[in-house]
Amino acid sequence: MTNTHHKDAGNRLPTLFLDMQGNGLLEEAGEAIGKTVIAAEPSQVVRLFEDGLKKDTIYYAECDKETVYDKVEQLQDINCYFRLGINLPSGEADLLDQLIHKEVSIILAADRERKKWLDHFQRSQSFLVYIDPMFQPHLMQRYRSLHKQEAIEPAKQLELDMEKARSTLSDAEVRILEKILEGKSNRKIAEECFLAVATVNNHVSHLTKKMKANDRTHTIKRAIEEGWVKIS
Repeated sequence: MTNTHHKDAGNRLPTLFLDMQGNGLLEEAGEAIGKTVIAAEPSQVVRLFEDGLKKDTIYYAECDKETVYDKVEQLQDINCYFRLGINLPSGEADLLDQLIHKEVSIILAADRERKKWLDHFQRSQSFLVYIDPMFQPHLMQRYRSLHKQEAIEPAKQLELDMEKARSTLSDAEVRILEKILEGKSNRKIAEECFLAVATVNNHVSHLTKKMKANDRTHTIKRAIEEGWVKIS
């Protein structure tokens, strides 16, 4: 992944970190750059947005692996300008495969030596998106694996049977599901359908629940299992 550089990009936006390490460095790092730092319980994360996030503030919650994934999923539907960061131990690099498709702004290697971790934290403040270089070998390996797979396997087209889908979903949700099957992001769907991103987020959330799916990938799998999709 290529980081998009822009001096002080998003520097004043509130940042929420999901911290898998719990070593207290986020408080030290935030205070060192003049930010207010607020700790929260994982169960309180969504409530933070209801109360309103403040600029120049870093919020963080200590989470285990399962909680991180659940919270990232929940936060995809939040209609608010903020940066989402993950403090991720390098041994959990496989979680990147799930996070890379989400709206995550910062991923830091939580088990770096203190001084180096603080250095990468400061660097992340000048990027819209920042992934710790410690994860680059994993990302490159993943990229090569996907590229090789695409070269071997012909592209598959997923065609939605809209009538079958309408037995469970609304017309709007059927249109959104069709775009998901085309591999479109929520932002791209919003552009193509002339909708607000928040509206698309809500449709995706509702159709995912109706289909008893955990995320977008699981939604596609459920649609295939229900016989709504023809693969060509």
